[in-house]
Amino acid sequence: MDRWLLHLARLIGTVLGAFAGVVAVQFMRLRRMEFLPGHPGFYINHVVQPSSGARGPRLRMVVLGDSTTAGVGVERAEDALPYLVAGRIADAEERPVHVVSYGWSGARISDLARVQLPRAMEPLRASEAGPHLAGADVVAIVIGSNDATHNTPPGRYRADLRATLEGVRTAAPHARVVLAGIPAFRGALRGVEPLIFLTDQYARLLRPISRSEAARAGVALADLAAEVPQRLRGRSDALSRDRFHPSVVGYTAWADVIAEALVKHRRDAEALESPGA
Repeated sequence: MDRWLLHLARLIGTVLGAFAGVVAVQFMRLRRMEFLPGHPGFYINHVVQPSSGARGPRLRMVVLGDSTTAGVGVERAEDALPYLVAGRIADAEERPVHVVSYGWSGARISDLARVQLPRAMEPLRASEAGPHLAGADVVAIVIGSNDATHNTPPGRYRADLRATLEGVRTAAPHARVVLAGIPAFRGALRGVEPLIFLTDQYARLLRPISRSEAARAGVALADLAAEVPQRLRGRSDALSRDRFHPSVVGYTAWADVIAEALVKHRRDAEALESPGA
């Protein structure tokens, strides 16, 4: 029996060592990969018109988040996630949407709570007169991917996410708010699959926190991990050339899920408030 346990221990050690070696190699390959620059040559400050013509006053939309809110992965501001979400809201509301993004590449939830939230109370650039968070009608928050890749402790993630949502609620009490959940990572970088697998496993710890904090704050949750993969099944063009950030095809699916979550949340709230509900 002792000899059998010794052989088992050696086998387990060999497997773990091999896996650690594979992960180390993947880290080296990952560092050599060509990722897209974190700061494209445009910023998001646009008025998006509804496709069927405007029938109401302009809505003001503020976006907070990471590289996916800064346009990384596409060549035009019009193909960036904030612009695409604004377009769907404009069509649903039949109103123009003035969208501004305060997000940047590499941002984590702590950056939103400590930096982006205060900055969103100011114009995007010093020479501009708004919009700012206090006047927002819609707020979209896209965060969590970098927290998964950098292993932000769950307790810290929850505290900073709660502070962010409460800050948004305080600054823009009448705004409709949507939080985009952490997307699925597996399959994004086929050449570094062990790392992607580990990252996605850690994301599984953070996604329920996003869901519970969104419910606590009474905001919509766009479940990207559950909804996006099925919409992109069979597509080979959903990622940009760095094979990590979404392409316009991927962002289109993200925008659909985010906008639909926002619309559904509003309808559910109205149904609860209506007589006889």
